[in-house]
Amino acid sequence: MEELLHPRHPLDKYHQAQLDLLATLPEAQREEHARLFRLGNATYRYQQQAQGEVTEEDFYHWLEGLPEKMRVAMACDGFEASRNSWPLRQHALERRDMGQDAFLQAILSPEDWAYQQQLAQDSTLESEYQ
Repeated sequence: MEELLHPRHPLDKYHQAQLDLLATLPEAQREEHARLFRLGNATYRYQQQAQGEVTEEDFYHWLEGLPEKMRVAMACDGFEASRNSWPLRQHALERRDMGQDAFLQAILSPEDWAYQQQLAQDSTLESEYQ
């Protein structure tokens, strides 16, 4: 089962929970669930890169790119309330040339990366038609 989870979750208790769940699934469902875990694990690892690295400068730079109503709301909430939000953390990483796509492509297998790209493309197409 261990070989199905590369990259693995960096926290042992969650890694073990993933292994336990995979063990309960019928053989035909394991690979798909394992793939989703791998994508989630890689994304979690990316997000952890920004832990403690978001600055007030990042916050004000991020605010500049937000739509007006959202910018006002986030500015009212302030830096401390927003510092752990995923959009701000991703913005800070990208300002440091640590883009999510490059990180995921480097850590995922070519097959998982292609699957991730297809999911992203499908999501983009779906939102364009709504």
